Amino acid sequence: MDEYEPNRCGRRDFLTAAVSVTSAAGLLGRSRPASAAPVDAAVGHVRFGAHALRVVDLTHKLTRQFNFDPAHPRISFESVDGSGVAVGMKMHRLSLIEHVGTHIDAPSHFGESFSSLGQIPIQDLVVPLAIVDLTVKFAQSTDAQLEPADIERWEMRHGPLPDGCCVAMDTGYDLLTLAARPPTSRRLQMPGFSVEAARMLAEKRRVKGIAVDSGTIDAGPNVPSYPVHQYWLRSGRWGIEGITNLKAVPAVGALLIVGAPPVENATGMPIRAIALF
Repeated sequence: MDEYEPNRCGRRDFLTAAVSVTSAAGLLGRSRPASAAPVDAAVGHVRFGAHALRVVDLTHKLTRQFNFDPAHPRISFESVDGSGVAVGMKMHRLSLIEHVGTHIDAPSHFGESFSSLGQIPIQDLVVPLAIVDLTVKFAQSTDAQLEPADIERWEMRHGPLPDGCCVAMDTGYDLLTLAARPPTSRRLQMPGFSVEAARMLAEKRRVKGIAVDSGTIDAGPNVPSYPVHQYWLRSGRWGIEGITNLKAVPAVGALLIVGAPPVENATGMPIRAIALF
């Protein structure tokens, strides 16, 4: 992802710019009011100098609910003793599939020659967030796809996509509903990006990442061929799957912080995704 040149600026300049971006959300995001009731995470406020900023957690709590198939658990904990067990130390050995819960797909997810999670530059994980509301389209079809026309309509309303942003599609999909269904009835019915939209964002816009509130950036009918994964990740960009609480964030004006550990050879990892505005 080194095709994006970070701006050269000092620490004071960066902090000033960050405050300007987040403060602008109150103006830029008014056409899509933030919901007062997020689905599954805390909404809080922090002070940054003289500025009061809103913080929204865009992350599903990572629990055993994500073990959709109990015979093949995706996450497990095992208690282990530490040197301080006599004075109350407690810790676990955590075993998980890289791609579970709210997680990031690194380019290497679809090719060993591409960047692993630990190779993604830090400046590519702190980016403007643009949210495309696809709730009406999803209500009409559980396999709804974000198309170039959806992006164009968004830009007519909000202006050009921010340079170097992450484009997230908000369908209102509840990822954990899958856990409550019997395994035999789980035909993959999930919204995602179309290949045409992915190409548009990569080739005609300067977008660094895409995000979905469902479990795959490819819509259900495109699994397991995964054309969006193949194209998008191999272009050197990243994707987030299982993001949540997007209705608590304005359509434009928020800063997305992708808290991904820099694991050297990881193809992905559960993250803490945070919106700041």
